[in-house]
Amino acid sequence: MTEKLPFISIVTPSLNQGAYIEETIKSVLDQKYPNFEHIIIDGGSSDGTIDIFRKYNHLIWVSEKDSGQSEALNKGFKMAKGEIIGWLNSDDCYAPEAFFTVVKELNRCQGRYIVFGDCDVIDEMGNRIGYCKGKLPNPDNLIKYWNRDYTIPQPSVFFYRDILQTIGYLDEGLHYAMDYDYWLRISKHYQFYYVNQAIALMRIHNRAKSSPGEEVFEREWFKVSGKYWGNLFEIKRYKFLFMALNFRSNLTRINAYSRMEELSHGEFRRKIFCSLVSNPLNLFKRKLLSALLRAALGHVHVNRMKRFLG
Repeated sequence: MTEKLPFISIVTPSLNQGAYIEETIKSVLDQKYPNFEHIIIDGGSSDGTIDIFRKYNHLIWVSEKDSGQSEALNKGFKMAKGEIIGWLNSDDCYAPEAFFTVVKELNRCQGRYIVFGDCDVIDEMGNRIGYCKGKLPNPDNLIKYWNRDYTIPQPSVFFYRDILQTIGYLDEGLHYAMDYDYWLRISKHYQFYYVNQAIALMRIHNRAKSSPGEEVFEREWFKVSGKYWGNLFEIKRYKFLFMALNFRSNLTRINAYSRMEELSHGEFRRKIFCSLVSNPLNLFKRKLLSALLRAALGHVHVNRMKRFLG
């Protein structure tokens, strides 16, 4: 039976994730799949991660400084010998029998070169705290990420290595939106296929790259989307641009309020003015007017006014 199962390569980028990496490694081993390799590209961890690697003879790993996650993944993709490739971050895990599910769904004869599914969302202790439902996009919906018209949970994605030959590798100039950019590039040549079940477990914790919030990703999202607007009709291009600027405006304002206690008044004011510059039309919305009042007068005076007015 082994020879009928395609060889799978799992690539994991890692940096100081000693608290979670062993659970990640075990989730690959627990697949009970006979034909795989697990490649870990470590960026020079100093927290005991390397000692964990040495416990597992099946691992292929290197530990050296790199420019970030994109470079690490590209190193791993180039080392991979598998017919099928999965990308699993060092704090995420695979669901039971994920490999068998993926092998059943990927089918060159049917043009199924890339599949994705759902993810259970877990906390630091591995407790299930949510569910990330995948949503199949068309190319236009994939570009307008700010409308939440798609969800491709990255740990659930598997693809034939042929895609690397056609599309190339991740853009190493991107540090937050490299997966989004890659899905857009793939969508120009291949169709995504959705598997209606949990394939992976996505971990949320304070040290995760996504933990500072969406604002840290927004600049790269905007940059990546703009690369593909040239293929759209002009009216749709301007529509997407307006939607993107409005998204940026609201996101900046929300981030300012969520961090109000830790930001100085000057930093808070700068964020609110940036929100207004991103979309001046929001000046006519009550929420931004309230934010501008707070930016101009300061939190103490505005809070007094609110108490006085009830």
